[in-house]
Amino acid sequence: MGNIHVMEFPNPEDLTIIRSDNRLELLMQPSLNIGYLAMNMDKPPFDNLKVRLAINHAINKADIIERLYQGTGIPAKNPIPPTLWSYDDSIEEYAYDPELAKQLLIEAGYPDGFETTLWALPIPRPYIPNGMALAEELQIALRVIGIETTIVTHDWPTYIEKTENGEHDMAMLGWSASADPDNFLYYLLSKVTAQKPALNIAFYRSDEMQDVLDQARISTVHDERVQLYQQAQAIFHRDVPWVPLAHAQRLLVIDKNVNNVKLAPSGWKYLRRVSLEAE
Repeated sequence: MGNIHVMEFPNPEDLTIIRSDNRLELLMQPSLNIGYLAMNMDKPPFDNLKVRLAINHAINKADIIERLYQGTGIPAKNPIPPTLWSYDDSIEEYAYDPELAKQLLIEAGYPDGFETTLWALPIPRPYIPNGMALAEELQIALRVIGIETTIVTHDWPTYIEKTENGEHDMAMLGWSASADPDNFLYYLLSKVTAQKPALNIAFYRSDEMQDVLDQARISTVHDERVQLYQQAQAIFHRDVPWVPLAHAQRLLVIDKNVNNVKLAPSGWKYLRRVSLEAE
């Protein structure tokens, strides 16, 4: 204790201790990130819209965030964070409804469910602090509707390589980017980035989405870009290539002797005016 003055990425399970320590302060800032569960649409049954909808309805995001993120995340419903311009809050999130999820699986032709793999992040990331704990939560939720999952993980470089090449069935991943919707939507959901090795690990290929994203890339009119990116969010919501899980807040633990530390939504740190009081 006392060896460092500022620490990033505290473990969520340590937040209660941090908050109770009068020598420490926890800074939080809404951030530009998304954690998600991608469904590989190149592999049945994830090419079936009703299966993807069922999985969205099977997961209680609010409960997961309260327990695994210790309340420091925001349930996600769109592929871009709510702090980003053009975010469409009018889109209605798919409600947690296991009975509806079971009915959708019946309609999709899977009345008894199915078996699949669920890939867990092997290392903490800002948008998913504990991949294995999250995988276990998702495994339980999916079992309720008849989907039996085997949890798979690899070391981080192997995980990225294998998901980029589509070896997974379902895989958790995330993204942190700068303050332009293109940095999320084009990189994660365009047909171009579904080419292997892919950033679009859902292998979601929509001509309609591609056309909207291409138009938004070349437009120089802000209001037009807003309209196009809101259209893209609506297309995403209809096609559901992922379960958008959470937007994690940026966290920074500081010694209370540290002054003028400022957090930004991006990963940048601004230390120009920081000072340290004598103890």
